[in-house]
Amino acid sequence: MPAKQPEPTDAEILEDAREITLAELTRACRVHADWVIELVEHGVIEPVGPQGPQWRFASTTIVRIQKARRLQHDLGVNLPGIALALQLLERIDALEARLRATSVLPPHEDAE
Repeated sequence: MPAKQPEPTDAEILEDAREITLAELTRACRVHADWVIELVEHGVIEPVGPQGPQWRFASTTIVRIQKARRLQHDLGVNLPGIALALQLLERIDALEARLRATSVLPPHEDAE
């Protein structure tokens, strides 16, 4: 019997920029599969493979789920609100990146 491969850490998953299974995603984010399914249904995240138990996700989905969890837990935002908030945050990030590329905006500093 071949030796069992060690499971990748969260950092390794993100660095690899690879696809991960639903089980790996729920384990890495410490969330239930039902909640992940709800996130998919509300457009918060998208699988990259076939639907159902064989779903696969971009490893970067971990970060998106962590943000969604914080929005729901800390601010009480519902799933449609989470989808909108994350879409707007991504748009802001993209616009800031474009501004930095044209040297109009000083280097990124967190407001906190």
